[in-house]
Amino acid sequence: MLNLDKSRAVIREAGVSGWLLTNIFHRDEIADLVLGVQKEKTNTRPWTCVLFADRPPLKIVHRIEESILSHVPGDTIPYATRAELEAALSRALPRSGKLAADYSSTIPVGSYLDHGTALFLQSLGAALAPAEDLVARYLGTVDDEGRRSHDSAAAVLYAAVADAWSRLAQAFRDGRTLTEGDVQGWVMQSISAAGLQADSPPIVGAGRHTNDPHFGLDGRGAAFAPGDVVQFDVWAKEKTDGAVYADISWIGVCSPEPSALQRRVFEAVRNAREAAVSLLESRLAGGRAVTGAEVDQAAREALTARGFAAGIRHRTGHSIGARLHGYGVNLDSVEFPDERALTEGACFSVEPGIYLEELGMRTEIDCIIHGGALHISGPGRQTSLLALG
Repeated sequence: MLNLDKSRAVIREAGVSGWLLTNIFHRDEIADLVLGVQKEKTNTRPWTCVLFADRPPLKIVHRIEESILSHVPGDTIPYATRAELEAALSRALPRSGKLAADYSSTIPVGSYLDHGTALFLQSLGAALAPAEDLVARYLGTVDDEGRRSHDSAAAVLYAAVADAWSRLAQAFRDGRTLTEGDVQGWVMQSISAAGLQADSPPIVGAGRHTNDPHFGLDGRGAAFAPGDVVQFDVWAKEKTDGAVYADISWIGVCSPEPSALQRRVFEAVRNAREAAVSLLESRLAGGRAVTGAEVDQAAREALTARGFAAGIRHRTGHSIGARLHGYGVNLDSVEFPDERALTEGACFSVEPGIYLEELGMRTEIDCIIHGGALHISGPGRQTSLLALG
C-alpha cells in the first residue's frame, strides 16, 4: 500500500512539485509498487496518479476500470474519451515547478515512462524531471521489518554455503566425484528447508566456469577436479510480502592450499571489498554523503593497483530489496554511473570480482545503512579462501 508520509517526504527532499505515476498493462512496475496496485487488476486503459507533498493524491482512471486505484486515497477523475483524459490531466498537473516521472537517461532500471506519453504530458504543459532520486528513497530503502527479514535470510545463506563446502570437502577426502549440480542441489535444499525462496537457482561454478559472473548450469554441470576454484553466489528471501533478499558470494579451492595465482586474485578482490567498506564507514562516520559511483571507484582503484584492471567485468554492487536487484542506488561508476547518494535504509551488495581466462573470483557481502552507520549482514565476511585442509 501507498505510504503517504514517505511519498511526501521524498517529494519534498527532491524539490519537485509532485510525482506522476502512470501505467497500462502493468508495464511500470515502479508505479504499481509505489501505489500497491495488484497485478491481478485489469489494466487495459491508462491510469494516472499524481502524488503531492502537501495534499492528497489525484487519480485519473478510465470509467470501466475505476476500481484499479480505489484503495489509494484522494479525489478520482474518471474519463472515457481522449478529450476527457486531456482535461483531467490538465487539471492534475501542477501549475509550476517540475513533475517527477519514471524515466531516466542514466539508470535503466528506473526508466519506464514511454516517449509517447512523455510527449503527450509535455504538450499539456508538464515540466518533467526524472524520478530516479525519489525511486531510490522510496523503493530503495528498507524499514526495520525489511532489515530483520534480510538478516534472517542472510543467516540461512551463510549456513548453507558452510554446509555445502563441508560436504564437498568430505567428498574429496572420501574420493567421491561430485558435480556442480550436486553442490547446487545441497544449497537449494538448505534454502528450501529454511522456508526461503529465490527467483532463480544459486550459482555454483568450478574451474573455468568461475570466470563467468552469471554462470548457469547445463544439466548436472562439470565435475569438481583437484585444484579447481569453486565460486558460490547464493540469494534468497523469506516468503512474506515485502521480505528483503540477502545475496552473498564465497570462494573455495579444491586443494589443501591455494596456488600463488589463486591467493593473489583472492587478496585483490578481498582488499577491493574492504576499500569499498572503508570509504562507506569513513563517510558515514563523518556525516558526509557518499554516492554509489564513489564506492565503485574505490573498489576499482584497489583492483587496478594490483594489476587486475583488465579482469573487471561488472560494477561493485547493486541495490537489494524485495527484488534481488532492487530500485535503489547501485555501486557503479562505469556501466550506468550512479551519482545518487546512499541514504538511511539503503540496502546493497558489495561484490568486486576479477575474471581471468583460467578462473574468476567474486567476494560478496550485503550492507544496510542503519542509524547513520554501516551494518554488514551475516556472521562475518570472508577473509581467506576456503580450502580442503
